[in-house]
Amino acid sequence: GVTNPNDLRILNDFRKGLKNPELLKWPDNGNDPCGPPSWSYVYCSGGRVTQIQTKNLGLEGSLPPNFNQLYELQNLGLQRNNLSGRLPTFSGLSKLQYAFLDYNEFDSIPSDFFNGLNSIKVLSLEVNPLNATTGWYFPKDLENSVQLINLSLVNCNLVGTLPDFLGTLPSLTNLRLSGNRLTGAIPASFNRSSIQVLWLNDQEGGGMTGPIDVVASMTFLRQVWLHGNQFSGTIPQNIGNLTSLQELNLNSNQLVGLIPDSLANMDLQILVLNNNGFMGPIPKFKADKVSYDSNLFCQSKPGLECAPQVTALLDFLNNLNY
Repeated sequence: GVTNPNDLRILNDFRKGLKNPELLKWPDNGNDPCGPPSWSYVYCSGGRVTQIQTKNLGLEGSLPPNFNQLYELQNLGLQRNNLSGRLPTFSGLSKLQYAFLDYNEFDSIPSDFFNGLNSIKVLSLEVNPLNATTGWYFPKDLENSVQLINLSLVNCNLVGTLPDFLGTLPSLTNLRLSGNRLTGAIPASFNRSSIQVLWLNDQEGGGMTGPIDVVASMTFLRQVWLHGNQFSGTIPQNIGNLTSLQELNLNSNQLVGLIPDSLANMDLQILVLNNNGFMGPIPKFKADKVSYDSNLFCQSKPGLECAPQVTALLDFLNNLNY
């Protein structure tokens, strides 16, 4: 056979760790997954395994601890199965560009999992019960993954604060971190980022805090989900600088103050402002879909001015940061 012997051993270890390996349709006596004929769901180059694509097969079982010895692996698609147990480290998979491990049942992740993923472009671990009791902190090793474009860690028990380096990764455009246990503020370094999709919504245990001023400097943003946190302060006046923004959700925070004219005049597809402490008049929004229930507006309909006394009081409160 032409297959690298170590790659063959790891594939067989993968098969042995499954409760339903028959779903792979790999030959029982096969010793050459790189073929011809090659094994189903396995792709090779020069006798080395470069891809494994088994998404949505219903696989049950765990991954072998030596999985990171597939040194030529570039693309891994294990998403939407029933894989469980401890994730093996991916340390040293320097050629891995795409890793989809989402929608499984992996219950723990080693601290060195992200070490040396220098070529990674897309990484998804979303919807896995990783370290459910203690949680796990944002991996500092990702600071060296300068080609990273899409990072999705939705609903996988991240805790702690966001690291500054996230704002300086040069290729990062999609950052999805919803439904974790993150705390603290949006790092100031995000004002230099190229992020287009930012999901920080619905953090458990109180959620993220601080102002949202830095968001107005993230000029590439298209979609921003900040709902279900404890962000405070006012909507920045320069929010209108986000000329690519299509969707902004600020529902259920502690934001206050007047709605800036710059926001009201933005051609958004979706704008959600419910359940905050916004005050003053309701502007006439240009957004296609807008909701603003459960705030402290002085009128119930858009375009109506507040009474002069209320306007004077709001000016006074503005000088005290509300």
